[in-house]
Amino acid sequence: MSERYDLLIVGGGMVGATLAQATAGLGLTTAVVEALAPSSGSQPSYDDRAIALAWGSRLILQAIGVWPSLAAHAEPILRVHVSDRGHFGFSRICHEDAGVEALGYVAPARELGKALHQRLRERVNLLCPARLVRFRLGSDQVEAEVDVEGGTRRIQSRLLVAADGGDSEVRRQLGIRAREWTYGQTAVIANVSPTLAHQGVAYERFTDSGPMALLPMGEGRCSLVWTLRDEQAPELMALDDIGFLERLQQRFGQRLGRFHRAGSR
Repeated sequence: MSERYDLLIVGGGMVGATLAQATAGLGLTTAVVEALAPSSGSQPSYDDRAIALAWGSRLILQAIGVWPSLAAHAEPILRVHVSDRGHFGFSRICHEDAGVEALGYVAPARELGKALHQRLRERVNLLCPARLVRFRLGSDQVEAEVDVEGGTRRIQSRLLVAADGGDSEVRRQLGIRAREWTYGQTAVIANVSPTLAHQGVAYERFTDSGPMALLPMGEGRCSLVWTLRDEQAPELMALDDIGFLERLQQRFGQRLGRFHRAGSR
């Protein structure tokens, strides 16, 4: 026997879960196939990976009912400070000038995932953990086989959505080729703590090896994205925390005082 749906979403990450939440009130029957169970029970960590959300993204999450669950964990970006290392002058952008509550927000990816999945099982059929095995396109529907705990489920759907990431199995089975190229740059990501409060300011610093960004997070932390030429990254990764913070201080300057703690890179 086959289960019938209007919408079959393969991938329950940020893209797939957001789409499922957005379409849940439209009278459509929806199934979401997600390989990994959300780790919402994990304890908060200094090393939480962060997601930067634009003001427009906040409006979308608010419209689909997700924002209230995330708001307490989202640090607002009130101002953006842009500078170019070794040159005079800088640019400042303020939320008040833009007429918005915040220019954007920085939220732990774990909390965003928890907020997206909080009501998902109540609104759609969430198959998790599960994996798409194969599918066949018909003239007016898709027939799919999905591996779930306990066996294989056969699903018919009017529309199949590929939300399963850059290395998409759906794309692969459809024979859609991908073109890839390198920029010759590597981004080193870590959470760091400065001695001065960030006060909701996001910093972008252009350097000779690429841009550096420091985004405000909760608990006085900043989320660092440090872009380097590929050949420079191994040396930076090999430094101990003291050496890493000294190198960061040289590149960023003293706008946030001294950096005194670094998380895993």
